[in-house]
Order: sequence, then structure tokens, then C-alpha cells
Amino acid sequence: MAMAIIGVSCSKDEANNQNLVGEDDILQTIENRFDFTPNQTFEAIYLAGRRGSGREWYFNFHRDGSLDVLFTTDTNLNLSFPGSYTYTNDEITIFMDAGESMPFPAGLNESSTVIMPQFGLVAAFATREMIAICIGHGLNTQQPPRINANYSCPTVGEENAIELVHSAVPGSFPVGGSIFRQKETRIITRGYGIYRQAGDEFYATFKIAEDFAEFAQGNLPFNVGNPTAPFDDFNVLSGSLNAEGTELTVNQLQPEAGPCQLR
Repeated sequence: MAMAIIGVSCSKDEANNQNLVGEDDILQTIENRFDFTPNQTFEAIYLAGRRGSGREWYFNFHRDGSLDVLFTTDTNLNLSFPGSYTYTNDEITIFMDAGESMPFPAGLNESSTVIMPQFGLVAAFATREMIAICIGHGLNTQQPPRINANYSCPTVGEENAIELVHSAVPGSFPVGGSIFRQKETRIITRGYGIYRQAGDEFYATFKIAEDFAEFAQGNLPFNVGNPTAPFDDFNVLSGSLNAEGTELTVNQLQPEAGPCQLR
């Protein structure tokens, strides 16, 4: 299941723009709750777009300083290549060996030009050759009752499904800290993001690409246009996981109708 680096764009009408204040409040709560500590190794995976390439690249960082570069070929073959990285002096530097059989024949030695912290982690970064958006991480101490935990939400006038820890990456392995939402009215809208837990409470965002474009203030390696978050209602969610993870209450999706139920 492919994920565009910027995501699906939908216009927001004037009424929905009123929700932006609520999103800002939630993001401020997230910033206060989850401290960010730079200059240390981390566990996170990023969907990246690279200059001059139409391919979707996935950079999977590990706490031991190693990383994997993943992609799917035009013939639907999933490939993985090893590399390494450092995060020191407020700069992430990526290394990969050169070689004719490597995805980057000249090798990689790229350093970040801008890093955006959010949710207590590196939510996005850019080098002079790529833009990378976080789609999962290893910071949640509690996990849902199973991977690909799919919840059906009893909203009125539309259908909403939310999945925690999806596997929509090359190799189809479970992506910790990831979230997927599908909203169906007259059309189907899908979006990928990340979530963090604090006890039973959870917080999620589907707008990292939009936030990063604003945060970077034009200091990106190539033009990405004006990225828009995928949903026309809520792109930042809050709520709680209850009943041993079988129930998910989302404050923005009519919680008075009852919690989302694990399917």
C-alpha cells in the first residue's frame, strides 16, 4: 500500500477551519507531555522523497546507530539495504556504502539541514537531497492488543476506521507507533500518521508533512508545493484506549455515540 510523501490533499471549508484552534491546543499538550531530547540514537521509520526520484523511499532507523533503506521496485520486489547514522551536534548524518548493486551507487554521506521535533521525537527532517516524514516509532511503552488493530467507530453520517500499528511498508512488517485512518462519506479518504500513548491516553497526528513545510520556512531541498493534511475534519486526534485495548475512544469522532470497537 503506497503512501505519498505529502499525502492526499482535501480542501477545508470555513466551518472546518474552526477546528484548527483545537488542533493547536492538542499539539501544545503533546509538546508539554512528551519531552524531546536531541543528539541521541532513536527507533523510527520515515517515508522519504528524494530529489530527482519518483520512488518512495523508507529509512528505518535503529537505536544501535544502524538503519535500513527499503523500497519496492517497479516489478514489486521489496528490497532492503543496510546503512548507519549519527545524531550529534544537532545534526543527523546518514552513511551508506558505495557500489554498483547499491541503491545509491556513489554511496551516501548526507547531513540534515533542518529537523522538526514533535511528539517527543524527530517527526521530520531534510537533507540537501531528501525530505523525510516519520510514519512510525518505538517510543510507545504500551502496544495495542495486536498488530494491525482495526477499530470501527460509530460516527453518524459517515464511516470511520482506525488501525494502530499497520504494516503498509515494503516487507509488510508491523510499524510501531503508526496509525491509519479511513473516513468514508460520499468519498473514501485515507491518511497515515503516528501516535503516542501516556497511560491510557493517546494522541495522533496526520499532518506532519503540512507542519514540516511550515516549520522549514522554505528551507527544503526542492519544491513540495503547499502540502495539505488528508482529512477535511480532524487531522490531530486525542482519546483513550480502554478495556485492555479493545475499545478506542476518539474525542473528535462523536464519543457520545460510544467507543470505537476492535474488529
